[in-house]
Amino acid sequence: MLDKEAFFKKYSVQEYFQKSGLDWKNLEDIYDDYVQYRNTELDGLCVELENFLMENFNVHSSSNGDIPLHSIRGRVKSPEHLVEKIIRKRGKEHSYKYKDIDVSNYKSIVRDLIGIRILVLAKEEWEGIFDEIVSLFPQNDSSDIRMVESPKAYTRYGDRDIFKGKIVSEHSNKGYRSQHYVVCFKGVYCEIQVRTLSEEVFGEFDHKVKYPYRDNNKFLIRYSNTLSQLLDSVDELISTCFQLNDSGWDMCDKYYENDKYIDWKNIDQEQRHSMDRSSVIQCKDNKIDMKQSAINIFIRKE
Repeated sequence: MLDKEAFFKKYSVQEYFQKSGLDWKNLEDIYDDYVQYRNTELDGLCVELENFLMENFNVHSSSNGDIPLHSIRGRVKSPEHLVEKIIRKRGKEHSYKYKDIDVSNYKSIVRDLIGIRILVLAKEEWEGIFDEIVSLFPQNDSSDIRMVESPKAYTRYGDRDIFKGKIVSEHSNKGYRSQHYVVCFKGVYCEIQVRTLSEEVFGEFDHKVKYPYRDNNKFLIRYSNTLSQLLDSVDELISTCFQLNDSGWDMCDKYYENDKYIDWKNIDQEQRHSMDRSSVIQCKDNKIDMKQSAINIFIRKE
């Protein structure tokens, strides 16, 4: 049984519920049915899907070269999050698809009850994952393992186009980047998300502090946009490094051969104290200027 008062205390959706036209008894029925459905079927099926992907990716890797894969992990949506999503979709986003949702049809309407996240290191590695997923989940309406919706890439305005027309891109200024695949696995709708490690950092941060209830917070909009740009720069640096490859790294090495780095492990104590003293800023009266010294530490000024 879903406690209404405790639920609205935990999730900030009471206003959206009042606007949604949803019946609380209907949501309770969905909640109770889903608790049993999750425990008896979905938890085990999520593990099966993870293993299915890992095993097939490994087979591909052994025969055709490495699949650029960092990790695969799955989750089953919690019962409370399911109810929260239904309320938000109707009361905030006014999704027509959720208008007549009830215990008889919610399993076909909500298509991320099982979610799989595949992480890669570099942006360009999406393509090997894409080819594998569309091979494992063909667009065949008669199969219980199939692609349900066309894959979609969520990108930010101004992003470099890396998808070569293979996947439809949806642009926004929200900073979120990821590729989404809605598939059917043994009769159950699931969502597979593919993203880089940097995109995962942003997605987790944004979900924690801004999405979905603080979309209009001006501070968080500015802050998250800046973070998105910084993390995209990380992705671009990684991509450029990988594109240079071994020969490029060796060629570039000569331009940095005069770089020097302090060997803190082997430096003697007298030298270390001397360097520490030299970094301290002193005033004319021979007293330590702590303010300037702290500034130098933070900006790493020597």
